[in-house]
Amino acid sequence: MRPGIQLDDRQVEIQLERLRDAMQGRGSLAAMQAIGRYGKTSTQFRFRDQRGPDGARWLPSQAARERGGQTLRHTSRLFRSFTWQATPGEASWGTNVVYARVHQYGIAENVSVRAHSRMVRQQFGEGASSTRRAQVRAHQRPMLMHRRPFLGFSLADRSEIWEILRDHIEQAAWR
Repeated sequence: MRPGIQLDDRQVEIQLERLRDAMQGRGSLAAMQAIGRYGKTSTQFRFRDQRGPDGARWLPSQAARERGGQTLRHTSRLFRSFTWQATPGEASWGTNVVYARVHQYGIAENVSVRAHSRMVRQQFGEGASSTRRAQVRAHQRPMLMHRRPFLGFSLADRSEIWEILRDHIEQAAWR
């Protein structure tokens, strides 16, 4: 038989049991909620910084260059759409905006455009114009959009999430 360390301290065992129980219940949920809130905020800061989780700058969009604004911030719909949720064992954050995937991963392919109508302005010489509704037939068109990742974990995110977990474990240990 190999010599080993034996722990014969009932108080330590009681504390370890309390820690385990706390981290499986409300303590765990509180930690996951803190991580979810942090993830949402960190993702939104990427819009401000115009950088992906890897720190690489986003390629400015043509619209942002033309109007002098930020990429992916014209209406801020995507930025405002981020939400988070948590359970005792999981934290998640993201968006339900359909076009978010195209911005996250980029696209270079033909896309189908279904039939629709749109407003068209016609110019008739200087200062004279008319607006009317025009019908557009279904068609295919090429789409090229550079990837501008906003979801993911940076090194700073990983560090902060570890800190959140460490803080919650310490709090649970001292209850």
